[in-house]
Amino acid sequence: MGVEDLNNIVRQLLEEIKNLETKVEDIKAPIEETSNLLPSASASLQDVITFTEQSTHKVMSLLDEIEKNSQKIDEDINTLLKFGPTKTINNLLEDIKSLNQDNMSKIIEIYTTMSFQDITAQQIKKVIQAIEDTKRRLLQMVVSSIEQSSKDEELKEKIVGKATEILTGDRINQDDVDDLLKEFGL
Repeated sequence: MGVEDLNNIVRQLLEEIKNLETKVEDIKAPIEETSNLLPSASASLQDVITFTEQSTHKVMSLLDEIEKNSQKIDEDINTLLKFGPTKTINNLLEDIKSLNQDNMSKIIEIYTTMSFQDITAQQIKKVIQAIEDTKRRLLQMVVSSIEQSSKDEELKEKIVGKATEILTGDRINQDDVDDLLKEFGL
């Protein structure tokens, strides 16, 4: 192997390094964009869950009140029918009773339909978990790159320690990550 062969190998290595740098730069922007969007997406989804739960509880409360009113109406109609009213009044009371029973059936159907909120909340929680997992992986990538960097060993240990604290929580708070990065000039 001559000097010319060695020069060719070095050139190829340099080209590969340039290609690798280009690839790293190509993925750097999407990673930064994703890491900026993930916290707000996670928080927005949590807001959706909270809002739908509150709305569902409000609707259920109103339906409970309507159901109580309908039961009272049904009782009062039965009482009035016992008095043996005229045929016209009797027919009107029977119609009211029938409509009231139809409303009661619809209320039961609404209760059943309202179960969508639980299903929706479960699905959104899965999405939030996926976002949290992605945030963890991104933070782990940052930690790995810091560990491989030429920074002072003591500084690297501090960064890794604080990052580990963040990673061990149930949720990764973006403010904590931002503070960590700012603290160490990253």
